[in-house]
This record gives sequence, C-alpha cells and structure tokens, in this order.
Amino acid sequence: MSTALLSAGQTNRVGVLGRLTSAAEQAELLSLLAAYEAKADGEPFEVDVYDAETLPAPLVEALVRLVDLGRRLTIVAYRPLLAHCLMRLGLPVRQVAGPRPPAPLARCRALVVGGSAQSLDKMLQIVNGLPVGETTVFVAQHVREDQISLLDRLLQVRTDYRVVMPQHLMAVETSTIYVAPPGRHLKVAHGLVYLTRDGKVNHARPSIDVLFESVAGEYREQCLGVLLCGFGNDGVAGCAALKEVGACVVVEDGDECGAARVLPDAAWAAGRFDHVMKCAGIASFVAAAIAGLQAAPTGRLLDLFLEALWRQYDYDLRGYQRDSLERRLKNLMGQFGLPGFADFQRAVLSQRPLFERLAAEISVGVTGFFRHPEQFRLLRDDVLPYLASFPVLKIWSAGCATGEEAFSLAILLDELGLLPRTRLFATDLNAYYLDLGKSGLFPVASLADSRRDYLASGGPGCFDDYVEHNGRCLKVRERLRQSVLFHRHSLLSEGVFNEFQLIVCRNVMIYFDVENQRKALALFARSLHPDGFLVLGPRDGLIHMASEHGLVPHSTGGHIYRLRRGGAYA
Repeated sequence: MSTALLSAGQTNRVGVLGRLTSAAEQAELLSLLAAYEAKADGEPFEVDVYDAETLPAPLVEALVRLVDLGRRLTIVAYRPLLAHCLMRLGLPVRQVAGPRPPAPLARCRALVVGGSAQSLDKMLQIVNGLPVGETTVFVAQHVREDQISLLDRLLQVRTDYRVVMPQHLMAVETSTIYVAPPGRHLKVAHGLVYLTRDGKVNHARPSIDVLFESVAGEYREQCLGVLLCGFGNDGVAGCAALKEVGACVVVEDGDECGAARVLPDAAWAAGRFDHVMKCAGIASFVAAAIAGLQAAPTGRLLDLFLEALWRQYDYDLRGYQRDSLERRLKNLMGQFGLPGFADFQRAVLSQRPLFERLAAEISVGVTGFFRHPEQFRLLRDDVLPYLASFPVLKIWSAGCATGEEAFSLAILLDELGLLPRTRLFATDLNAYYLDLGKSGLFPVASLADSRRDYLASGGPGCFDDYVEHNGRCLKVRERLRQSVLFHRHSLLSEGVFNEFQLIVCRNVMIYFDVENQRKALALFARSLHPDGFLVLGPRDGLIHMASEHGLVPHSTGGHIYRLRRGGAYA
C-alpha cells in the first residue's frame, strides 16, 4: 500500500492505494486517522480508497469514531464492494462511478476465430456452445500444409451448424462454419469464399491476418473476432483491421495458454482489441451475441455464463436454482442499462468492478442474530446438552453469509460453558460476505431484532453483553470473534474437510436445484459424526430427500436431523 496526504483548499485528503492486506499497511493509515482525530481545528477530511474491497475492523472503527466525534469526514470509495460495506454501517461514503459498460454490440452477422498451437480444444469449446442462428462462422488454424486437417470433422460432431472445408468461389451461407484448408489462404468478399495460394503471411498459410482482414472488409462492425493461443504474431494485424471497422475483438487470456501465450500476448501488447477473456468467457459471450441482441439469461446461455463466472472469477453459481438466478440477472441487466445478455456478459467478464456489483447483489445474504429462535432454543435445551459429553466439539455453520448465525452459535456455546472446547467453522462461497463476518461489525439497526430473538431463543442474559455498540454499528466482542474460523468453501464443488458433531445450514438449499440439493445433503451426511446433528432451515423442506441420505428427523417440526443407525453413511 501507499498513502499520500494532500491538501486541496480547506480539505485534507488521504489517497490510499493497495488492498490493505498487511498489518503495516493498516497501521500506516491508522496513524494518519489518529493524527487527524487529535487535531482541534475540525477541517474537512477526505479519505480516497482506490483498491481495497473491504476495510479491516480497526480502520472501520477509526472512521466511525471520527464521524461520531462530529468531524467533517468524507470517504470516497472506488470499489463497489467497499462502498456497500461502509454504507451498510451508515458511514458517509461517496462512490465513484465505475467503468462504463461498453457500447451496445451491432447485430452479429459473422464470427471469425483464429488460433495456432494449442488452440484446437478452445475452438471446439467455442463452437460447442454456439446456438444456430443467422450467422456465418469462419475459422483459421495454423496447420502444416502436408498434413490432412480433421478440424472440419471435429467441429461437425459438436455443432448443428453445417461445417465445410470450402471450395474456391463457394457462396457464403448463414448457419455454416467455413474452415480454412491447409496450404490455402481463406478470404471472403461479395458473398463468396476465395481460396488462394498466395505467399505465406507471417510464416503461415492459411493466415489468420488474411482471414481477419477480409472478414473486416465484408462485414465491418457486424462481426466478432476471436484470437486464441499460439506462437508468432499472425492475427495481430487482423485484430487491428477488425477494430478499424468497428468490430468487437476478443483475445484469449494468455494466463491459460501456457507456453503458447506468445500470440495473445502480442495482440495485447499491440492494444487493438476490446476484451481479454478466458476461453469459457469467450464461449459464453459469443453464444449470447449470436443468439441476438435481446437474448435473455436462460437455458444454455445461462449455463455458459455461470461456467464463465466460475472460470474467470472462481465464483461458482452453477448449482443454484435457475428461476431465482434469472430474475436477479435480469434485474442487474436493468440496473446496468444493458438489456442484451451479450452486452451484459462482456461488461461483467471484462470489468472486475462490475463483477463485484454482481457478486454483492446476486448472492442471498438474508440472515440475523438468533434468526429462527425456536431452533436455537432446541439447540440450547436438547442438542448441545447431549453433545456436551464430547471432549472437543466441532461445529460447522455452512452458508454463513455475513456471520450472524456463527456468532449466535458462539454466544450459545459460551452460555453453556462449551465455547473453550469448541472449534467453530463458518463457511460461505462469497468471499465478500466472509470479510464482513471476519470484521465482526454489523449495522446498529439490527439491534432491536437481535435482542428480541435472543430472548425468544431462551437466552438467560442480555444480548447487549455480547456486543459493543455506538450510535452507528455493533461490534461482536473480541473473544467471540476469535472463536469463529471463517473460510471460503463451496458446498457443491468441494468435499469433506472435517467431521462435525453439529452442522447448521439453514435456508441455503432452497436456492439450489434438486440435483445439487442432493449433492449438498450427501456432503453433510459424510461430514457428520455418527452421533451428530444436522440443522436445516424451516424453508428448506427436504425431509424426504434427507431420508435418501440416511438422515432422519430428530424431533417433529424442528428441522433437525440425525444419521439413521445402519444408514447409508452411519
């Protein structure tokens, strides 16, 4: 991190670069805030945070303290997640508008794809996802001239497009893929295919540059260009030709090309492209573009996009219930002002701040301290007294969101004298939610509901004993914060990581499709101690499916399950 203390008129400004991940970085900013707090002049003070997506709890507390002292503080957040985090706590934040979404695409009449070494599998992946439409596809891959090319046959088994190795002067038709034959340059002009034996271009025949340049002349802005991995620089000039006529150009991310990143890196260095994406993102974006300007996030297009999010950002929504995802994505498309799914995709897949907005708004983070207090009463009166005989308790709050459930369990364990010998894990897919949970800071607006639900859960004391609060936020007390181990985990793509006497996963699986509900229940059954308990949410409604995995109700109506003796996983 680096900070700079600036003065502009009557306002002191601190500019903060970096993600504030080390103790030294945090201490540097804390000292600047403390120096401002010690001043008596009360001049306006502005903190501009450029890169950090969240702030550690001590920094947030320092900012809260300045506001509560009446100081004229303004926080300028350049990352959407940070703005959301601080606004949640009632701090004065001005969010700088993120990058503008790209201008809408023109209608896609042609797709042209070029690649060299190690590009075959990428071409097959892209073509496999293409919906058949009024689009023509041209493909050039570097191959030896004395080698028989099987590319047309390999493509044909993966698509409903007609795939041809064209003849000279063949008429160009839609819903057709034209593959450049070995030893010939492929060009298109005036609705016809031209094959030539002209000299090699950039040591290649067929040449990607030759094909890209001819497609640019024929289709102008109504085409998409894709350059995949390889060696040399054949294709770089072709990308420039496509850009010159207003076409959209996508270059594969060299990080997934291994040694064959030379070609995409050369294109990146030349700067004549629109987006850099991983191959899964290219496949998804191109499919949506060919589907039409008003294509919606449904069916196969949605599947491709979720795969792209996972590959691009390691954010896995593939097992989530589709109707809910479709509604949320359509709402976001409206917020972004991008009615077409293709335009929305290329914005999210190429601009991380827009992905951050998606991650913050599409995840379901409805939670609260002692939510569904009747279940906490059952844990207090029945389940935990039974488990108290274990010398060490291992408990898992799965799908913990921002951590209120995990801290509620910590309070309950503390009141029963079990916390010192408990290892309490809290996991979620959303890394942003986990950062909020680790901070232990929550909006003060939740205090009344938390007090009510704590008492309804059978709490013998006062909820306020477990939090520090001012007029702006609640802070979970340090010993409780230290008792919860937060880490990222996917219920759908990661396996067992421990054996637990108690697993709590409430109102999470209602957002999964049926197949992945079964997958998550199987994971819980394998992770549960033979004498353990699984707590699901009142809205999950999985009693029959739970039985398939050897899980039977512990009591009527409590949504608490145990492993059946002699069952599948017992």
